[in-house]
Amino acid sequence: MPVTSTAHQNRARQAEKERTDPSGAERRPGRTLEAADRGAWSATASFPPQPRNVGRARRLTRTALAAWGASQLTDCAELLVSELVTNALRYGHGAISITLALTDSALQISVADFGRGLPQPREAAEEDPSGRGLAIVSALCEQWTVTTRLTGKTVSCWLELS
Repeated sequence: MPVTSTAHQNRARQAEKERTDPSGAERRPGRTLEAADRGAWSATASFPPQPRNVGRARRLTRTALAAWGASQLTDCAELLVSELVTNALRYGHGAISITLALTDSALQISVADFGRGLPQPREAAEEDPSGRGLAIVSALCEQWTVTTRLTGKTVSCWLELS
């Protein structure tokens, strides 16, 4: 009969949990919320304008949606967050803030920066390595808007729950 160590069994169980729950919500205290119990929730984070923070913004999105019981939105929401945060890094200035707000009808994703330039959709040629971000946002969302502020702008989009 094979002998396995407790440490090996624990690592195997942990690996299985990570495969079935990549956000880690199951391992945290509390519980995920059913849509009817959720009400309106929000999460906000600000970070320096560094490329590694695109991944951190995606992780925040994945973790928040899992905790709110809205994991079905994760793939689209992570893609939208990636595009908006990347645009803020590329064309904005200063610190970047992301706000996720979930209601009973939609997830609002807002990304703010201190740049003055407004986002402009464009048509990228097939060989262009970039230029498709806002086209992706437009394809996934009913609408997106830009709000100018005295010190920058906020780009928001809404991902419908249905």
